[in-house]
Amino acid sequence: MTPKIGIYLRLSDEDGIGKESDSIKGQREIIHNYLSKNKQLASYETLEFCDDGFSGTDFRRPGITELLKQAQEGKIYCIIVKDFSRFGRNYIEVGSYLEQVFPFLGVRFISVNDDFDSSNVSGNGAFMGTAFQNLIYDLYSRDLSLKISSGKRVKAGQGKFINAFAPYGYQKSKEQGLFIDKEAAPVVEKIFDMALQGIPKAEIARTLNKERVPSPLLLRKIRKEKLFCHCVNEEYLWHPATISKILKDQRYVGDGVYGRVRPKAIGSGLSKNVSKEEWIVVPNTHEAIVKRDVFEKVNAGFKSYHPRKNTEVYPLWKKVRCGVCNYGIPRKTSEKDNPSKATYCCTASRYSEKCSCYSEKIEEVCITNAILGCLNQFFELITDEVLEEHHRKQIENKIQTAKKIITQSERNRKQMALAQIKQYEAYREKKVDKKIFSEKKAELQKRILETEDVLEHENDRLGILQKELEDTFNKGKLNLFAIITREMVETFVHEILIEKNGSIRIVWNFQDMILEKDEICKEIHVK
Repeated sequence: MTPKIGIYLRLSDEDGIGKESDSIKGQREIIHNYLSKNKQLASYETLEFCDDGFSGTDFRRPGITELLKQAQEGKIYCIIVKDFSRFGRNYIEVGSYLEQVFPFLGVRFISVNDDFDSSNVSGNGAFMGTAFQNLIYDLYSRDLSLKISSGKRVKAGQGKFINAFAPYGYQKSKEQGLFIDKEAAPVVEKIFDMALQGIPKAEIARTLNKERVPSPLLLRKIRKEKLFCHCVNEEYLWHPATISKILKDQRYVGDGVYGRVRPKAIGSGLSKNVSKEEWIVVPNTHEAIVKRDVFEKVNAGFKSYHPRKNTEVYPLWKKVRCGVCNYGIPRKTSEKDNPSKATYCCTASRYSEKCSCYSEKIEEVCITNAILGCLNQFFELITDEVLEEHHRKQIENKIQTAKKIITQSERNRKQMALAQIKQYEAYREKKVDKKIFSEKKAELQKRILETEDVLEHENDRLGILQKELEDTFNKGKLNLFAIITREMVETFVHEILIEKNGSIRIVWNFQDMILEKDEICKEIHVK
């Protein structure tokens, strides 16, 4: 397999207006012109990856996802972009790829307009200019995000549809805004009719699945529209949560609704719910699918809307999925339960006859123990004594640093104590007046106390480090992973699939180089 050059193109709605060079066509021409002038690169086959209409503030884009996947598989030798902002506007993530991920994968990175080629840089600090450049992009993007958000709210208040995707049952166009989708609208009407008869949401979902009505996701896939998720069995089922979302959506009566969620922070991929009082609601902006009195009767039985309180993001948050239907499996706990007794259970088989999902509960501790066990086995195989020695050297370096700080602090304390004596002698000999003496004395005393705090902290730290160093010599193997954390899961785990036989399959973020030698941890039975 000959590695190829990956050409990456990106354009978002806000940064492509009036900038021909930033258009997809413009970026493509700039990159191909650069390649034609480079004899070394011109001989390589190229693959194009494009994200048209996607923001650069996060990396959850289909084009960049596929590009990085192929780079991890060794299919991409070099990635080339018009400039850093095309690759991403989050300078921390961009810097992480340039400094850590791509060098590890052996992938060359070229940014044409920034005159950057990773094959021509080396040494510490080589990426400082790059990081600063990306910081400017990030600050620009945040400022742009605020302006765009403000502009969208103004348009929403005028009754214009500004969301990226039309709700199920509608289609959108620049000229008409929202208009009725003749294929999906009757399904929306049927859902409301069944709900009006008192049929539970789970039964409505079961009926639609039995009748093989395309779900919102499946319909978008059939139409080859943008889709952010994949499915194990290429089936997208109706789910009670989908039914509930449709029944509560006020847009089906013809009202424009905007602002139900907002990003937790500028540039963040996470969002939070907004109280109903803060929504922008404009009556009669488009044709209704459901009569207003029907909508009100159906929703009369629902609880009043209250945005969910911010909950703690647990380690396996949004990582556990069903290996059969691919739906995310929610974490179940009760107020009486200990968090360690949290469980996961797929319920898809309750509303679809064609689902053979594993329907029993799996304790969270079984999954976390499997992850920890696998990680420790991985690193035991590839590190052994090399890692132990590296770990010891790190501790020894920290010990030497602590000792230097202690020595210097003790020296400083003695010098300040001597300075106090000299100040007193000068005052006694009337070389300085009482006011100056008092000020100097207070200043020196304050510095002595600060130095003593540093000494106390470093002595405590030295004791901990010496104990840690002693422990590394007393035990044969380092137990690197003892507890599970969110950061650990984000770093190593792509997703966790619950298979139909009750086993779990962990999909890692790194290549399974170890599994090629020894098939460990591919499937872990937890029952």
